[in-house]
Amino acid sequence: MKRRNLILLLGGASSGTMSVGTGAFSSMEAERGVEVSVVGDDSAYVGYNEWDKTVPEDLRDDGTVHLVTVTNRFREAISIVDAVIGNGTDVLSEVSYDDAEFGTGEKAEITGRVEGLTPGERVEVEVTVTVEGAGVTAQLFGDTETRRFTIEREDRDVALESVEVEFFGGGNAEILGDDRDETVDIYRLVSNKGTNSIEVDNGVEVATEQKLRGQLSGAGGDAIVGVALGDTTHIHPQWDSENCDLSHPNNGGFGIPSDDPPSCDDSE
Repeated sequence: MKRRNLILLLGGASSGTMSVGTGAFSSMEAERGVEVSVVGDDSAYVGYNEWDKTVPEDLRDDGTVHLVTVTNRFREAISIVDAVIGNGTDVLSEVSYDDAEFGTGEKAEITGRVEGLTPGERVEVEVTVTVEGAGVTAQLFGDTETRRFTIEREDRDVALESVEVEFFGGGNAEILGDDRDETVDIYRLVSNKGTNSIEVDNGVEVATEQKLRGQLSGAGGDAIVGVALGDTTHIHPQWDSENCDLSHPNNGGFGIPSDDPPSCDDSE
């Protein structure tokens, strides 16, 4: 069996991917007629997803933080065989992943332990991931300037028992917990001719453990800044009501429980 070695420049807040096409790479070796390029994640053979984030004192009740999600769209199963931290080694340790094979359409997660990051401190991180399958090896670099991501320590503690919603860089969000359906109100930050406002989608039925924006009709690129579950609204941790905007647009983190929805000061 011939072995295809496909080496890509990927990573960071954007999605890096591999697919049929043309492009420039540090190096590439492939069967005749097979070319690769960086394209949209939803049409790629290997998806590498990450976002800037803000972490509380203990993100998962075990000191670890999500780093990278890898999606397999090859016909054969692949597995993660290596994950190396470039930038960020001074605050990240114990990088972990399941080295078991995962099939087409399945995802695998890489985590790390955050140590020595003081409240309010922010670091730039690089993660290079290598995956292998029966007929392919791909190394996904995270060391280009536009593809690094940041981790920032919150300057307050977050009670894990109150954590129900996680917000991601780029304006998306996800309801945590077991797979289920929930009826929620979703608050979106809308910009019209340079003026920001908040619009709400009331009584939307969504699936948990899936990105919410893709489950909304007409959300476009609006940033989700609040999700109401029952009587509690979980607000984006970087929401700035005074400026009616996010203080760090590309950051994410756990939602802050509130009795009131997010609002802009000048509209209250």
